[in-house]
This record gives sequence, structure tokens and C-alpha cells, in this order.
Amino acid sequence: MSPAELLQAAPWVCDNRGMPRQFEFADSEISRIHRTTEGCSIEFSAALISERQGIETQRRYSNGLRLVLNPCPPALAHEAQAFGLLASGWLQLGEQRLSTLPVPSDFQAETLCLQLQFANGLQLQLGGNSLRCETSAQALQVELLAC
Repeated sequence: MSPAELLQAAPWVCDNRGMPRQFEFADSEISRIHRTTEGCSIEFSAALISERQGIETQRRYSNGLRLVLNPCPPALAHEAQAFGLLASGWLQLGEQRLSTLPVPSDFQAETLCLQLQFANGLQLQLGGNSLRCETSAQALQVELLAC
């Protein structure tokens, strides 16, 4: 990557205070949940990402975000129906409830629980001991256009 490309990409990685981008569960859209050799892959077609730029917070959608939960739950109930808009969601780590996750991030715990509440009413609760939040290098970013 050239220095010019690095400078252009840098704002997508960190804001001017070194804070990572934040993935927000609410208003993000899951395209599919499936098993992989890495664990349970939760892929987003539109993940809401926020980041500070100067004094402003920019919010954009990314099509390349993925959560990987390990180990994969033995039975993924409602796996085929688990796609679409999220009304809310969070990662439960003991007493800590995270509705936003740094991008990228890696959480390890004896037990953690991922809660997903879909706009259509479907609720999923997935347990594991590690969760990774990552983005694809080819991810496209789309600005929010509010009227």
C-alpha cells in the first residue's frame, strides 16, 4: 500500500484519538449465519459502523463485517430464518453488556453470550468462549443518507 493509500485508509481504521471504529448491532442487517471451520460465522450485508472524525461522529454501512463465534453451538435453531434487520443485539461478558464492538476486536471468556433480536421478532441466543469481529479488505462503505 502506498503512503497516499495508507493516509486515505487510515480514517477508516482509527479516529484522530486512536479509537477504533465501532460496530453497532441495532439497525445492522445479517445476510446469513452458518458453520465454518473457524466456528459460527455471522455475516452482515449492512453493518452499521460509527467512528469519530474530529468533533463529528460519522456513521456508515459496511458490507464486509463478520462475527465469528467459537465454538459453534451444536444446533443452530432457526439458522435458515436468521437473516435480516436487527432491532438490537449485544455481547454479554459476565456483567458487561456491549451493544457496540470495536472493529476489529477479539473477545475471550470462559462463557460469553451473543444476543440477536431481529426486527421480525426472531430472537437468537448463541453461547461460546470467543468472539471475533472483523472486516474484509474488499468491504464497501456507504454513507447514511438521512432526509
